[in-house]
Amino acid sequence: MEGTPRSGVQRRVSDSTALIVDDRGGVRHLVLNRPEKINAIDYDQHLRLRNHFEEADSDQSVKVVALSGVGRGFCSGDDLASSGITGNDPYKHRKVDLELGSGPSLLLESCAVLRKLSKPTVALMHGIALGSGYDYSLSCDFRIVTKNIRYGDPRINLALWAAEGWSYKLPRLVGQALVSRIAYLGESMDGEMAYNFGLAHRVVSGEPDIIESSRQFLERLVEISGRAYSRLKNDMLASMDATFDQSQAMSLAAGGL
Repeated sequence: MEGTPRSGVQRRVSDSTALIVDDRGGVRHLVLNRPEKINAIDYDQHLRLRNHFEEADSDQSVKVVALSGVGRGFCSGDDLASSGITGNDPYKHRKVDLELGSGPSLLLESCAVLRKLSKPTVALMHGIALGSGYDYSLSCDFRIVTKNIRYGDPRINLALWAAEGWSYKLPRLVGQALVSRIAYLGESMDGEMAYNFGLAHRVVSGEPDIIESSRQFLERLVEISGRAYSRLKNDMLASMDATFDQSQAMSLAAGGL
């Protein structure tokens, strides 16, 4: 997404201009707006995102939640130059020390909230989607990318351990052979590779912006029954996180047998 939303579109801006909240026809767009940093996410932004995920989930007018970014890319990862949260830090006791500074465990919590949202969630990605941006995308139900995207988490090539929760989600989204290439070798994917691997659901042009070129897909999601989607998503996540026997028991219970 480049620039600001077109005139006539309902637009709400959160407590900081770093995150734009843009409602379009049942879709709530949460737009990362730190283009000077390629939308690197600092602690305030993680907290802001988590709060808006929860708000969107409880808002009956919202049918779909889409995450995107302005400028040259979706997200370049965590803002390692950030001085930390502004004001009182409600998660001060829960930070994890890493080689590159203090990484907030809030990222894990925010991604967990996004993953379990009762509504369809979509990551709309262009340019760059690395690090924490990669992790947020893997927490979404769907991922739409541009052809020339640089997508993944290459930190293993710098002998760094990635502390995000994508190490749990990635094996559940692709097979072990692909995990080896993406995670162990730190390969960055372009759009076609991500699509062929099964991580991306659409490859779009990104013109005039990623939101507009994804509009048809988003409109299709708006048409789906919210109640049915929520129930199916809940059952699918529960099955993914359960043993085979537990999954079978849940299916029998759901069928009233």
